[in-house]
Amino acid sequence: MSTELTNLLTRSHAKAFKRDYLLRVAAFALFMFIVLIVIHGLLLVPSYMYAHTETVRQTKQLAGLDASLQTSEEKEVRARLSSLTDNVTYLNRLATTTAASDVVRRLLEVPRGGIQLSGFTYAPAGAKDSARMTLSGVAASRDTLRAYALALGQLPFVTNADLPISAYAKEVEIPFTITLTGTLKP
Repeated sequence: MSTELTNLLTRSHAKAFKRDYLLRVAAFALFMFIVLIVIHGLLLVPSYMYAHTETVRQTKQLAGLDASLQTSEEKEVRARLSSLTDNVTYLNRLATTTAASDVVRRLLEVPRGGIQLSGFTYAPAGAKDSARMTLSGVAASRDTLRAYALALGQLPFVTNADLPISAYAKEVEIPFTITLTGTLKP
């Protein structure tokens, strides 16, 4: 028995069949992508609702405390008012702060052959400070560690990628901690 298969379709029918198949696969992939986006959007709704209700609740509480400033315990109420004002300011600032997941996603796109990342810390930008992120992990060799640190320094939202010179003490299996500073807004 011959292992060679015979295609009985004409060339035009075979091309049409392939084109239809690719169109169906592309339509299915697009549908799955849209479903994935919708699911992720639905999963973000509770976080948004929580942040919104907290902001509204604290704003109402702030207004109520402002009205009660006329009482005899004015100093205590002013302290609580100041604390709530700080909380509302913090919650409003969260809306404009870059999410750490966006930064981590962009950092994971950097080629890192021979690098195993084990930890991330993120501190958003303050009034005077720029944002900071530290990456820790293990590098296979000095060359891979140096190449990775240089690649991180070339990112447009990173102004400085600080790798201490002590990280080069070992030749293989080098534990490291790189500190990134900058806007960290991809």
